[in-house]
Amino acid sequence: MKYILLLFFLSLTLFSKELKITSEIRYFEQIDIAENIDITKQIFLPYNYKHSNFGFSKSIYWLKIDLKNSSQKLTKQVLHLPYTLLDYIDIYELKDDKIILQREYGDLRKYNNDGNIPDPSFIITLEKNQSKTFFYKVQTQGSMNLQLLIHQYEDFIDYSLEKSMVFSFYFGATFIMLLYNFTLYLFIRDRSYIYYLIFHINYLFFLLSFNGFSSAYIWPNFPFLNSYIVPFLMSIGSTLAVIFTIDFLHINNQSPKLFKLLKTLFWANVVMTLLVLFLSYYSASLLASFLSLISIIIILGSSIYLHFSSKNPYAKFFALAWGMLLMGIFIIHLRNLTLLSVNFFTSYSLFFGSFFELTLLSLALAYRYNIQGEELIEKNHILYKQSKLASMGEMLSNIAHQWRQPLNRVNLSLAVIDEVLKEENIDKEFINKKIESSEKNIAYMSQTIDDFANFFMPDKKKNLFNLFLVIEKALKLLESRLNDITIHLPKNRESEIYGFENEYIQIILVILNNAIDNFEITNCIKKDIFISILENNKETTLNICDNGGGIDKDTIEQIFNPYFTTKFKKEGTGIGLYMAKMLIENSMHGRLEVFSKDAQTTFIITNSKILQ
Repeated sequence: MKYILLLFFLSLTLFSKELKITSEIRYFEQIDIAENIDITKQIFLPYNYKHSNFGFSKSIYWLKIDLKNSSQKLTKQVLHLPYTLLDYIDIYELKDDKIILQREYGDLRKYNNDGNIPDPSFIITLEKNQSKTFFYKVQTQGSMNLQLLIHQYEDFIDYSLEKSMVFSFYFGATFIMLLYNFTLYLFIRDRSYIYYLIFHINYLFFLLSFNGFSSAYIWPNFPFLNSYIVPFLMSIGSTLAVIFTIDFLHINNQSPKLFKLLKTLFWANVVMTLLVLFLSYYSASLLASFLSLISIIIILGSSIYLHFSSKNPYAKFFALAWGMLLMGIFIIHLRNLTLLSVNFFTSYSLFFGSFFELTLLSLALAYRYNIQGEELIEKNHILYKQSKLASMGEMLSNIAHQWRQPLNRVNLSLAVIDEVLKEENIDKEFINKKIESSEKNIAYMSQTIDDFANFFMPDKKKNLFNLFLVIEKALKLLESRLNDITIHLPKNRESEIYGFENEYIQIILVILNNAIDNFEITNCIKKDIFISILENNKETTLNICDNGGGIDKDTIEQIFNPYFTTKFKKEGTGIGLYMAKMLIENSMHGRLEVFSKDAQTTFIITNSKILQ
């Protein structure tokens, strides 16, 4: 990136070349535009190209240019206006005390130009010792920027080439950056990237229109589009800037009052965008410029406020990156309002600002994505722990169920042994049978503890495991809850899956527990759970289907959301199915889907046979 910035600066230095400018230029303001005047008899005032921006004016401005070739050879000179947003430019030549129209330019006319760049350029040939006088008549509804430059023809060719190179570099670099960010969006799916991309696409069209490229190359035969395109794109840009700020900085969560202010600003820009289509260019430009300035101040103020008040980690990067672009727009507005003079920096502040903003904000978006990724990992880690604790609670309940009968039998055997020992004739064989029965029950209880202990032992690495055996282990852990439920086991008992066995058991347990809970809530009479295994050359699929009444449409759309639960009576945590989906999709690169139809709910777990 630093090399791109260096190249950009080196390209800009091409403009540092001193241009030859005549001092024989004067101007005259015709306030009454309806008056038919003899311009040759008017008093022209001294002209300074550095202070040649007359702001938004309804007057007609005239420029008088006296040229003289003092050399002994033919020369070519170019009269050049770098500002392209001038509605009507009529160029007259003074001959025999009469002015004769030579050229008609302007963005409200079909594109016509002597030069090879969009800037209105007029090539003049002077014989040796020849003098000529020209008058420029300029009328526009926008900013009256009359920075007239005079070049030697050879210098103008160099200038045109250099300017074309810089514009080509800027638009090419911007296009590449946008393509890069669009590619990131396809992977990340972060909504902020969409607002960011749309804003910069709009901004690219704004720059193309503002610098005359649109009227020259995109719609040269439709000049009426130029009558509103710049304020229209400016208003759209301000609208997108506000909504991007709201989304990127999460202002609705950070500051309700600030969110309300920006929301009002957003709708104000929307209304302004629509008004541009009905207002004159003069009114639309003034209002759009004013609202754009207000938007800039509020957006920058919002980012700075959030940085210091709520310690928003993105706000400082946003203020730095976005501030560069907004400052460029701010400077161009101040120039158009004649609060700043016309110079190289004010003329190209939009390019400076947008290039830095595009670069820095791309980094800011990546930074935000990294932070959100870390937060998501931490969140999933916490949810995983909560899920384990919830599963542990369910398992302890199952242990209690599975221990109750063996404990009763052991207790009964001890009571019988106690009574037998009180008798005079002790039946040792009977006592031995009771002891043996108690040992079997204790061994069963011990095995139960081992089964559950193995489930809670975390897997260290992936391995191949038999899917049918995993189903049997899950059913054994739920044995105490399956008394009145018929389990239909799969016929396929040879399928193997590559992944974490205990996590897969947990996924099956979550699905089965939800089915059992649903049976209890709906008081279903005939309770069936159908488990099947399907496989092809690429994938292995486990289907778990129950007839517990199904799931309604609104619920099934949210069933995998964290903390979403309908089991109020069961005090469900709402993280079981969320974690099940995370485990199967993130840890084992599979899919977990759910379908409900005809009072049946089917969970489908799909895993690739390719080892990942």
